[in-house]
Amino acid sequence: MGSMTTQSASGFSPAADRERPRRLRRYWIAPAICAAIILGLGSPLFSLARTRVMFDPMFERIWPHATYDMLYYCQELIRWTAHFSEYAILFVLLNLGPLRGRPVAAFAACVALAALDESLQLLTPARSGTIRDVALDSSGAATILVVWMPYWDSLRQHRMRRGR
Repeated sequence: MGSMTTQSASGFSPAADRERPRRLRRYWIAPAICAAIILGLGSPLFSLARTRVMFDPMFERIWPHATYDMLYYCQELIRWTAHFSEYAILFVLLNLGPLRGRPVAAFAACVALAALDESLQLLTPARSGTIRDVALDSSGAATILVVWMPYWDSLRQHRMRRGR
């Protein structure tokens, strides 16, 4: 008779069952930090009035003859780029980590976080949460979703081979 290995209810060995929660925690660390940074950037500390105080002097040194409107639009461009980029980064982190091979789930998580972030901004007097910002945030994740579309199938196959 061959030797029998013990298996737990999940079908894996007890050592694999102990390793699985550690592995899952490790996969969630980077996306959780990114989400915390995103929510922190949505706080009153980073309202337009406060960031203007920080950035306008710098822009005025670079662009001494810039008008008030030019400085405002430069600030808006930076803010829109940040909205787009932070959710693109979150989407990548989710797909390289805990939601590998599940791009639709990662996109849904990004949209949910964008809606939460803008909802929290509605509760803050110094900020304004808008549907436009949710769309801009989601477009960052959607762009990465479309650009990486050829790779999703290989990520899904990799996940299936590993038994996740």
